[in-house]
Amino acid sequence: MKAYESLFKRHRAQDISTAFAHFYAIGGDYDEPFKIVARQTVDGIDAWHFRQERFKAKYPYAVPKLKNYLNYTFKRLLELESLSPGQYFHLSADDDWITFNTGLSNPHGADLLAIFQRYRQRDGEEYRIVPDWVFKGCYAPNERQYREHFSTDRPDIAWYSLDSRDFVFDTSFSLQKDVFDHLFERAKERAGLPEAPDEVVRTYLRGALEGIVPKLKRNYKVAIPVYYVEEQRMQMLLPFASASNGNDVSSFLVERDDASRSYQIKTIFDLDQAFFSARLITRPDKDWLDP
Repeated sequence: MKAYESLFKRHRAQDISTAFAHFYAIGGDYDEPFKIVARQTVDGIDAWHFRQERFKAKYPYAVPKLKNYLNYTFKRLLELESLSPGQYFHLSADDDWITFNTGLSNPHGADLLAIFQRYRQRDGEEYRIVPDWVFKGCYAPNERQYREHFSTDRPDIAWYSLDSRDFVFDTSFSLQKDVFDHLFERAKERAGLPEAPDEVVRTYLRGALEGIVPKLKRNYKVAIPVYYVEEQRMQMLLPFASASNGNDVSSFLVERDDASRSYQIKTIFDLDQAFFSARLITRPDKDWLDP
């Protein structure tokens, strides 16, 4: 499998040949293919939009959560396919179609499998660089549109870790509370204390971290496992609220260190980054991660 940069062309400057597939506009709307997929999912289309106004302004296009999910699920499947060819992408017998498992399900609990047809330019058409595939839709494995190309053959779903410890915070480990130097300015901003003296901010952040472990002991779902794409490893999100607005939540990104039996702070995520990373693993609990 070719090492594609993305599932679809993500920005104007991207070389189209590095995108896996073309998603044709429907009725002049290039977002419509993604909206159709969103409507097919068990959560429905509304679940794939942001609710908070600041994120709506940041992502002024349709179903941004779904687009991010599909792209990075595809990227993970490429990694897995390189280790086990033929397990995560299946070709049709005539080599003209390809499919992968999106990891999503429809309202009946059936897998949604994305299918693509090989991109073939029309006879007499001037040659141009195009993606290798064209998106044709998402279908359950028992639907005719899927079975006529792949029969009962079904590709495997993406996975991110085989270590159960990556999914639940170990409260017997310590939590780093004193190192903020490499992310201090971001911490000041997300804590809602951009103008406060440094020591005030440090005290606030230490207090936020002190309060997290007792919450985890009462509700393990407070800590959310994520697959951090940039580092290709499992980490965890721990929430903290802004001092100026208790409803404005950010999260520490932490990583387990077995040698020191501790969790080390790596960076701070805003809620959009947190959701994107968490959604690759599972549908996040809405107690705090609901941007």
